[in-house]
Amino acid sequence: MAWLTAQLEAETRARSGFHLVPISLICGSVLVHALGWRPSLLLAFGTSAILLMVAWGFGGRPLWRGALLVAGMGMAGAGLASSEITRTATTIFSGEATVRVVGTVVARERDDRDRYRYMIDVAATDRPVLSRPPERVRILVGSRHQPIAPGENYAGLVRLRPPSGPAYPGSHDFALQPFFDGVGAYGFGLGAPDGMVGDAPPGPRPGIAERIRTQLALIRLAMTERIQDTIGGPAGAIAAALITGERAAIPEDAEEWLRSTGLAHVLSISGLHMAIVAGFALVLVRSLLALIAPVALGLPTKKIAAVAALAVATFYLGISGANVATQRAYVMLAVMLLAVLFDRPALTLRNLSIAAIVVVALRPHAVMTASFQMSFAATAALIGGYAAWNSRQRRRGQAVARRKGGIGRAVLVGLAAIIATSLFAGTATAPYSAYHFHRMALFGFVANLLTMPLFSFWIMPLALIGTLLMPFGLDGWFLQLMGAGVSLVLDIAYEVHLRLPDRGVGLMTAEGLLLLTAAIIAGSFFTSGLRWLAVPLTTFGLLLFPDRSPLPELLIFEDGKELATVGEAGDLAFLRDLPNDFVAEQWERAFAPQIRPGSAQRIRLPADCAEGFCRFATRGGLRIAWTNDYEKTGMACDEADVAIVARAIRLTRCQSGAALVTLRTLRRSGSLAVSTAPGTARPVVEKAIAEPFVEWNRHRAAPWPEYWRKPVEDEPVVGEVPSVSAVPVAPPPAFVAPPTPVIVNPETGTPPPDIATPLSDAVDSFAAPAGAQE
Repeated sequence: MAWLTAQLEAETRARSGFHLVPISLICGSVLVHALGWRPSLLLAFGTSAILLMVAWGFGGRPLWRGALLVAGMGMAGAGLASSEITRTATTIFSGEATVRVVGTVVARERDDRDRYRYMIDVAATDRPVLSRPPERVRILVGSRHQPIAPGENYAGLVRLRPPSGPAYPGSHDFALQPFFDGVGAYGFGLGAPDGMVGDAPPGPRPGIAERIRTQLALIRLAMTERIQDTIGGPAGAIAAALITGERAAIPEDAEEWLRSTGLAHVLSISGLHMAIVAGFALVLVRSLLALIAPVALGLPTKKIAAVAALAVATFYLGISGANVATQRAYVMLAVMLLAVLFDRPALTLRNLSIAAIVVVALRPHAVMTASFQMSFAATAALIGGYAAWNSRQRRRGQAVARRKGGIGRAVLVGLAAIIATSLFAGTATAPYSAYHFHRMALFGFVANLLTMPLFSFWIMPLALIGTLLMPFGLDGWFLQLMGAGVSLVLDIAYEVHLRLPDRGVGLMTAEGLLLLTAAIIAGSFFTSGLRWLAVPLTTFGLLLFPDRSPLPELLIFEDGKELATVGEAGDLAFLRDLPNDFVAEQWERAFAPQIRPGSAQRIRLPADCAEGFCRFATRGGLRIAWTNDYEKTGMACDEADVAIVARAIRLTRCQSGAALVTLRTLRRSGSLAVSTAPGTARPVVEKAIAEPFVEWNRHRAAPWPEYWRKPVEDEPVVGEVPSVSAVPVAPPPAFVAPPTPVIVNPETGTPPPDIATPLSDAVDSFAAPAGAQE
């Protein structure tokens, strides 16, 4: 106990208690999102205030004070997360529909196939007039048309669907991020936009915030297309991503090379990019001011350069899309530059904690994303690791400053720093890569060692110069040189990808991840002997990390079309000859880590298939029947233990006792994992979506599908706000046929049948989760 008291006193002297604030806020937010806890704001913030006031009175007892501080800030984090969920009013579209959309373009991207992606704020819908229209949609338009700029109107026929749920139980829910981003549907254009907005009334005059966002979007778009057109090819797409954050044009193979070699972090504008750009701007401005004698002698050039660097970083934040990693890097950089202005030391770990507080306060849900976790873990490990090394050097009486030794020693020290940086960051992010993506780039330090000097001294400085000269039309030569550097990085990534590929690790547990996260926190933020707590935490974390639970026997995606059996060794066999790539890769990463994603090793399930009806068995002997013909539902129920009907029938169970899976049940449950119950040989079905639904899954219980009335004289035109009586009401969940023939199915133009209604037979690409196939 005396040792613990001494260590706590050492942490108090080092003012390490401040780091408990962001850690506690994060824990509170995780409790809300992971457990579905929704405390009232009065309860959360009231309890937080009481606990913090009590903690203030325990000044002489660091253990009690720390415990009360953690509890108080944890309740504050829970309150922030609950408040964010409450005030987020995104309407996620229910089901799928072909509908004419009228709205305003918020953003535009061009992908590697010269197709355009539009983010649209929806003003009106027609045929059908949707009963629950999403406020914002993202659509892909492949038809040739005159590109529509942000701020202009879009009108056209589109096919919409909601963001998909998890690919299997326990995996990432693809509806989470769109819910908080305000995106309620994804889709693609059926033909080019027609540009006819009808008699739609003008919307409210955009406020100053909207006008600023529109101008930033236009600047970002112009810069992106300028960079892509000047450099061209994959290098141009990656160069644009480094400057503006637009990644739509990056080819999938190039992104896979970077991902498998541990270089994917360069595509996310984060601390590396922000530090290089702002640091180069500071050095450049200060050097130029030093050339002017009156300025250098009479003005604080260092502070002027810091203001210029902050301005450059702010502009970089504005045009980059401001993701979590960019926000964290910007806050840290801003604190450091402000410290320069006020002649105060910049405490880097404290800056990281400040950045975490700001991000969690603004976007509490971000703590559940891989981007937040990997970004903060890597930065904490880097700062904590170098701080521990410097402390060790001081204790040994060695000078921390670099010793003289010529160019050769400087090069060796630089290479050692790159290797150490890659090892620190790679080790810290490896648990999150394994948990979220089920893969690790074991040799990422090799690619980072070969490419980081290119980014630091070639690519990013030229990016800054090219950006500054872009308004004057003098950027072409610098952008082309930047593109040459990016091409060299791609060549290195390709070679490393072929020779030192990443390794699949399979499913990992949340318990192991939590222990490893605690180890990173202990090793990075503690300055006393408490830092050694990282050793047992890492040991137990690694022991608990691999998921040793039995593998499921059958995987069913929520579209009812993608099925695969899972063998004893995790080998997958797919029902379709060409399964959806994104879904198949999700399953392969989780259950078949020995297979490289996207490889040609996929095998076809040995099923007996004829006329839309398939029979097969799992490794545990479960008999499975699949059909896309609702008339064969009875046959499927009679011949199988699990009957899968890829239609939206109203039947909910089989009279034979077989488990029945339909598009209607999948809509509520999401994807499924099926196993055999020990001893009973009965199927055990695990659902990806639990009930009661969380806020980003409540659309699964909404009326569906959408219907529309045949045109009549009083039918509202596109853009006209319809009266209440004109808005069609979707049929109840019992799927009772509508009473009059004026209600028709938008797919067929006929009333829905008594038993089944088609859902999405026409477009196979929408088997993938949101953003996977766009």
